[in-house]
Amino acid sequence: MNKHSRQGHAKNALQWFVCASLSFYLALAASWWVNSQVDYSYSLWYQVLAIDEHISRYAPKHPSKRDFAQLSAAQHAQAFAQIVSAVHGRGEILEQIDYHAPGQPAQKLLDELEVRHLYDVARLLRMGGWATLAALLLWLGLLKQQHLRTLPSYRQRLLTLLSMVAMSTAVLVLVGPKAVFYQLHVWLFPVENPWFFYWEESLMSTLMKAPVLFAAIAAQILLLALILVLPIQLVGRWFIALLSRR
Repeated sequence: MNKHSRQGHAKNALQWFVCASLSFYLALAASWWVNSQVDYSYSLWYQVLAIDEHISRYAPKHPSKRDFAQLSAAQHAQAFAQIVSAVHGRGEILEQIDYHAPGQPAQKLLDELEVRHLYDVARLLRMGGWATLAALLLWLGLLKQQHLRTLPSYRQRLLTLLSMVAMSTAVLVLVGPKAVFYQLHVWLFPVENPWFFYWEESLMSTLMKAPVLFAAIAAQILLLALILVLPIQLVGRWFIALLSRR
């Protein structure tokens, strides 16, 4: 193999790696969107993670809103769904979300700091939407360049993917999922806006049994993404091949 051939193979391998990474990112984005449409299966996790017991234990300790535990499971799920709708920009307004405990007047679910944090979440989701659009355009461009080119062997691709999975797993194991979760919050959220809320002081945090629920939702999103990544790649290649025939 001459120098130009080696460079060509290396370029193809690099393009395939970037394209495969973008495929996985798009699968994650698609999985995230699908899960948001079903409120991240909150009602299921409510039972599996015993969130009702968690709320019964910590909600009565709230300094000013001690009646949240009196709500039914359906009302808790509705409160979570309203938050999801608001941060995804589907018409709900965070400041207006309230709840009605039996025999009590309506109370605002979220306090000022919780609202500020959730607006930061909504901003990140909007940025994620634009990032996904950019990733999609770049992905299609790379697929077009790869069309009719020689791809790395299946063995090379499999070894690359296994190496990526092994490195990601090693980071999670060595650093710890909770530490990774907290560090991401440090990087992603403004310093002046708090993102950590104690269960006894936050109905939002209690309702979500944070960060336990987030770990379950992350696993759920990841599982669906792994299922979607191959179909997404196949559809992308089919689309590029269709355009090339015109």
